[in-house]
Amino acid sequence: MSVSTNPFANYTLSIAAQYQTTKERVEEAEKKPSRKIYRSMDAMLQECVFLGATRFGTNYIA
Repeated sequence: MSVSTNPFANYTLSIAAQYQTTKERVEEAEKKPSRKIYRSMDAMLQECVFLGATRFGTNYIA
């Protein structure tokens, strides 16, 4: 049976296309952003003093 004689073919293809675009969008949304890299301690501290504690541990003193 060809696509032209099947009355549900366009309906099925439409659903499949919507599923594919939704799947691609979900995969794109689940990607984690790239981690910010600091080249020096001063650059990191200029943005936020508390970043040192999250990056170097709770014993970090600014």
